[in-house]
Amino acid sequence: MTVSVPGYEIVDALGRGGFGVVYRARQLTIDREVAIKVDTRVILDDRDQRRFLREVRAAGRLSGHPHVVEIYDAGVLPDHRPYLVMELCPGGSLADRRAPSPPREVAEIGQKIADALAAAHDLGVLHRDIKPANILVKRYGTVGLADFGLAALMETGRDTSVTLAALTPAYAAPEQFHLAPPTPQSDVYALCATLYTLLAGRPPRYPHEGELSVPEIVRRHDLPLEDIPGAPPEFMAVLRRGLAKDPAHRYPEAAALRADLSQLTVAGFSGPRHVVTQPVVTVAGPRPSTPPASPPPFTPPPGFARPPAVTGPPPFQQPTAPPKRNLAAIWLAAALAAVLVGAGIWYFVSRGTGGEQQAGSPAGDGTTTTVSSTPSSTDIYGVATVAEDCPAAEVPDGQAQCVRKAECWSGWVMINGEINSIRKIPCEQGHVWEVFASAVVPGDVSDPYQDVLAEHPVVKQVCSVDTLLASRYGDALEYGADRWDFEILPPSSDDVSRDLGVYRCVGKIKDNTGITGSAFRPR
Repeated sequence: MTVSVPGYEIVDALGRGGFGVVYRARQLTIDREVAIKVDTRVILDDRDQRRFLREVRAAGRLSGHPHVVEIYDAGVLPDHRPYLVMELCPGGSLADRRAPSPPREVAEIGQKIADALAAAHDLGVLHRDIKPANILVKRYGTVGLADFGLAALMETGRDTSVTLAALTPAYAAPEQFHLAPPTPQSDVYALCATLYTLLAGRPPRYPHEGELSVPEIVRRHDLPLEDIPGAPPEFMAVLRRGLAKDPAHRYPEAAALRADLSQLTVAGFSGPRHVVTQPVVTVAGPRPSTPPASPPPFTPPPGFARPPAVTGPPPFQQPTAPPKRNLAAIWLAAALAAVLVGAGIWYFVSRGTGGEQQAGSPAGDGTTTTVSSTPSSTDIYGVATVAEDCPAAEVPDGQAQCVRKAECWSGWVMINGEINSIRKIPCEQGHVWEVFASAVVPGDVSDPYQDVLAEHPVVKQVCSVDTLLASRYGDALEYGADRWDFEILPPSSDDVSRDLGVYRCVGKIKDNTGITGSAFRPR
């Protein structure tokens, strides 16, 4: 079929796809080579033509992004077929690659395209059809995302068969098969499916040979995602989150996916440093010559929901055999332990200290009392905490406390919104971050990823700059809001193994200014 686009001379056809043909052409006014994609679908009414051009104009605002294929012009031919005039990408598309690509290269591509997608989402533009064929290799070897605007042709208002036909089934998010409106999470799914394909040589949950029907694709969305040989576990963790069937369990935006991809170290490829390496921020000061007064008893804030107390060893922990010792030493230790236990029983029975006594046990006057099973703050938060004089504890429904003794960290590795590794150190040593609040994960948060917690309204109040500033102590009071950074630490693997559903608010001063003592404790 002969194609004529005013102002352009068609040279030859570069390729054909399911919904269009791409031509090499020359822009006559400035003698520039371009690519023109003419869609095979037609736009019959003026309303849809205006919508298509509006989409293209919105996408045109991405011009200048290094990983977006430039759109120079757009329009509708006399036979009602829409077209895009784009920069010519002589390297073809990633769909031309047959063999799996190395993880390092795929991680680089993922970061670049996620950055382009984040820029588009910031402008309110969705792509709707990310796949290897729409990622092109530009003139100087960089990759660029193409076809913004065309995927919006078949959308709300069309019949079901046409809408499903507009999908690329291997890369479409599960909810799109049920005609759900496109969202940033559906773009995230499609990009992660594309990265999986580049790593594995086939789309996720697809067989190595043959094609799948749409009903079979929908059924396979419930299957677990297979590991890819040679792909690092951290990379698979990112892909699993991006390819979650439920959109609520995926990355909430492309920027979050880009952040996790940038933190990967894959096959020798290092993204931007994600382990904190800054120098000492706080140094423990001299201990007081007199011991501090006994802390007040733990008083939970109103509305506090307690998680169950830990009553046994962490799961999967194998008992360790005691080292061999001299038999006499063992008997001596056992006798000493018996004396101490007896003394402790006498103390609690005679003095009634530490709460009520166990039901049915004799008291000093021959009566029986009961022991309170109320868990301590350590049972709840993993460390001793206090509510009195604690700004975080004043947040309504925050279930937050301040640590009784300063808690410090040198840094952590965050992958997929979860703590991959973390190092807690004594505050007397060089450290970067310090805890200014510990809190119970809100009950309506099922997956406490860092970015999920950061969007929760209550967590935003607990881990806020206002709470941080109100928590300052000593020399740290000299530094205003512009000098502080803060982060949210989701529950670590150690917290999970101890059945602790807690997150932490941590802060640091942006530069090393020689603060002495804890920034937030003691109070």
